[in-house]
Amino acid sequence: MGKIVRFPHKRSYWPILLAGITSIYFFYCFMRTGLALYQTNLQIRAYQEQKAGLIAENNRLQEQIKELNNDNYIERIAREELGLIKPGESVIIQAVPGQVRPYIPPASGNEFRD
Repeated sequence: MGKIVRFPHKRSYWPILLAGITSIYFFYCFMRTGLALYQTNLQIRAYQEQKAGLIAENNRLQEQIKELNNDNYIERIAREELGLIKPGESVIIQAVPGQVRPYIPPASGNEFRD
């Protein structure tokens, strides 16, 4: 009997090529998703910093509102900027050398009342 000759059978490279392309596609999808997640985290961090700044600004404005509603502050502004006086008080105007400043009393009804 004769020898059986076996021919080397050709290997198909399609499965390997398909597996390689699939791997590259999944790697691309993974990297794209990772980049989107990274950018989203950067936006979240920026919004958190903006939120902290707005909270600090809100706290500062709340303190300013408290100060503006304080009776002592209101009285000081009424006296200094509006020239109002309480009934029975006298106004003293400091003299400036070389300058004459007449006193103009507030109109009637502009007295400062408690």
